[in-house]
Amino acid sequence: MRRIDLSGEWSVRKAGSKKSFPAQVPGCVHADLLASLEIENPAPRRNLEGVAWVAASEWIYEKIFVSEDFSTFDRVILRFDGLDTCATLRLNETELGQTSNLFETFEYEVKALVKPGKNKLTVSFAPAEGGAARPVPGAVRRQASSTQGGTQPFAPTVGIWRGVSVLAFTCVRVKDVLIHQDFSVGGIVGVDVAVTAERYVPDQHLEILVRVCYKGSILHEARDILAPEQTALHLNIKNPQYWWPAGLGEQPLYEVTVDILAGRTCHEHVSRRIGLRSFVVEQGVANGIPFRRFLINSHPIFLKGASWLPADLYVARLTRVEYARLVKAAAVANMNILRVWGGGVYESDAFYDLCDEYGICVWQDLMLTEAQSAKPDAAALAAFEREARQNIQRVRHHPCVALWCGGDSGGRGIAPAYEQAARAVAAALDPDRPYLPAAPHVPFSLDGDPAYEPLPSYPEPRVVAGYLNEDERNISHPVCAFHVTPADGARRVYSAFLERFLLPSGFDNALWLSQIQQGVTVRAHMERVRMEEVPPTGFVYWQFNDCWPGCSPSSVDSEGRWKALHYMARRFFAPLWICGGYRAESGLVELFAFNDGVKPFKGEIQWRLTHMDGTVTAEGTKKVTLAPASREKPASVKVQEALRKIGVANLLLWFYLLDEQGNQVAWNMVLFCAPRELALPPPRMRAEIRTWDDNSFAVTLTSHHPAMWVWLSLDGMDARYDDNFFCLEPDKPFRVRITPSTRIKLDQFRQLIRIGSLRDTWQEKRNLIQVMAPAKK
Repeated sequence: MRRIDLSGEWSVRKAGSKKSFPAQVPGCVHADLLASLEIENPAPRRNLEGVAWVAASEWIYEKIFVSEDFSTFDRVILRFDGLDTCATLRLNETELGQTSNLFETFEYEVKALVKPGKNKLTVSFAPAEGGAARPVPGAVRRQASSTQGGTQPFAPTVGIWRGVSVLAFTCVRVKDVLIHQDFSVGGIVGVDVAVTAERYVPDQHLEILVRVCYKGSILHEARDILAPEQTALHLNIKNPQYWWPAGLGEQPLYEVTVDILAGRTCHEHVSRRIGLRSFVVEQGVANGIPFRRFLINSHPIFLKGASWLPADLYVARLTRVEYARLVKAAAVANMNILRVWGGGVYESDAFYDLCDEYGICVWQDLMLTEAQSAKPDAAALAAFEREARQNIQRVRHHPCVALWCGGDSGGRGIAPAYEQAARAVAAALDPDRPYLPAAPHVPFSLDGDPAYEPLPSYPEPRVVAGYLNEDERNISHPVCAFHVTPADGARRVYSAFLERFLLPSGFDNALWLSQIQQGVTVRAHMERVRMEEVPPTGFVYWQFNDCWPGCSPSSVDSEGRWKALHYMARRFFAPLWICGGYRAESGLVELFAFNDGVKPFKGEIQWRLTHMDGTVTAEGTKKVTLAPASREKPASVKVQEALRKIGVANLLLWFYLLDEQGNQVAWNMVLFCAPRELALPPPRMRAEIRTWDDNSFAVTLTSHHPAMWVWLSLDGMDARYDDNFFCLEPDKPFRVRITPSTRIKLDQFRQLIRIGSLRDTWQEKRNLIQVMAPAKK
């Protein structure tokens, strides 16, 4: 097989104009015009409205490429991995066809058209907004999030959003590789490889060689004569290294290679990277109530994660670097699953590769939402079936892909015909992987209160300053409101303020408090789910990431910065975790401990009931043993008498999980009233700051009084924090490691650091630190 990669440099021009601009493929017209300084950055203010003319125009992409002489090859294919969306394709002025599906790969036989030497490839895109310049046959399938609104602003675009290549084949082409894993024999994983090939010389003798490699070494190989249609070979892997989700084990990856040989000549080579693992859905009954649970390698797994949305306003701009930052953020926050939303896109290969490497399972929606609520005609259903087949075949070998799902059934729902087609295609092409019917993403994908309206939160003030002018720094200002998702997001934020918190003083404090209340609210839902008598299956909240700067329900902002919710998720998604539930009728706080890991845990729980003045009212300890994948209720704390004497506004219950060596592995707390009712005195925080390494600093905070949801930031500079938005028990030190994005000295760090807490959000002037003590030598 010979391949010419046509990605890279192209040119683009508006139809009817001779002026062209440099273009990058993969990419989109907005990215190309932005790079040529022909349009403003759409992100600040309401600039997005000013570039609407781009989507309403017809655009023409062109590339001159040099080809070798392909006359001796049996087939020559021009392949487009993704076109957004309604396009007319021409090679050397000959029309090849028209496309209308963002999610579909298109191939054209071009042996008679491609010439030795220079060739001209032209892709003309109809307007993304306002209809096509000429009729395009078949159903139009676009990215719902960019064209339907709701989760992001209306931002359609056009362009060649994935790769383009010329593929030349001799004798044979591998069309499909299906890999099945057999775990029926202990200590061995059987690998069945079914290869479907297209033969161009039927009588030619061809052989197939399949190998399984691990860390560069060949573990096993099998060879056979290539059958006319499908060839199946079996290989055994002894002493298999199993792939585990993050938090449960390692992520070893094997490589399966397929070679089609004629003597010593290799005509085709295909490679798939796999992980050895089983993932099943098990049904059961607890306390007379049916439930289901998930098993990975026969070990129960509690699914912990969030909904994944397109990570850029124009997804073609995303690179492996951006994907890596986000997937790593999920793993570091102790997530083990991301649900790819059915209103976005089937993600790039880089996304699934990274999820394989970081141990993030993928709950993969097929691209169906309420936009497909109407009964489809034959063309629309056929277009969906084609895209589903192609994308299932593309990603099914990835160990990270745990579940297929019929899409997002929220809102008006999905037409039954689409659901039936989705289930049928998944069953036919990937029968080993569980399939779930379409289910809503909002507010939670699994367990949780379905009546909850997801609370959005604003990015930190420095980010907001990047898209608002000084005179627009008001929550209800039209420009600020333009950057809010959903449309009633500001109402949700302030309604929650009124219900649970004291109203913030000043614009910046409103931003910080929105993050705190979002995190606290989602954590409370997580606690209720995990304390239920019926074993929950998981907790997957809406939403993980964002595509542009603004207020949204995401826990990570559009540039990958963690919000308060993400720091809190890192704690409540930890493999070892504790929480407490106050039962007013009994006057008890029931303490729950969880072990989601594969190893048993022994340690103890320490608890302290403290007054707002910092004194300890009561305390205690309790030994605890946690089996793998278990939940225990090891202790109950009597608080009724203390609450009666001291009052709900003056008491806090702190509790900690310690291992056998006395190391703290988890902490949590219980409030007995809404945060707005707490009688919080000034925290009187002290900070000790010292150098950690060449570009990191350790900040150890101590507070004389309780300090609720303390956050740290650097003035005008990004940084990584190993923890943030935490609570300080009186006189208990809490250390945070901070790594600035730019190398700075200790004295500069002291000048830039800012520390705030809940109490500071309703005060005009924050007394951030009473004393900033010098680092001890």
